Amino acid sequence: MASENKIQEYQNSLEEEKLMIETHFVNIERILREPEPIEQEKLVALMNNYNTLNIQYNQLCSDLIKFYQIFKDKEEQEIRLYKTDELVDLLQKKIDQIG
Repeated sequence: MASENKIQEYQNSLEEEKLMIETHFVNIERILREPEPIEQEKLVALMNNYNTLNIQYNQLCSDLIKFYQIFKDKEEQEIRLYKTDELVDLLQKKIDQIG
């Protein structure tokens, strides 16, 4: 029973971290969708933030997938991923507006 609690605790921590990163992605997307032009410094900061978060997110999702494969039944092995392609497109459009 104690090991099941530790497994659930670990899963919860991974899922909470995943949600936190997805929230940051949503905030970046919200900023990029604003019609006003973005200053170059702010855009660079957003790009750096996105790159760092994306690396963490990819690793976290990989860890979650492996965790589910080991500890969950086939029916419970589903994971929802944030679509970062659209976010990359928004970043590129803002970069193009500056350059």
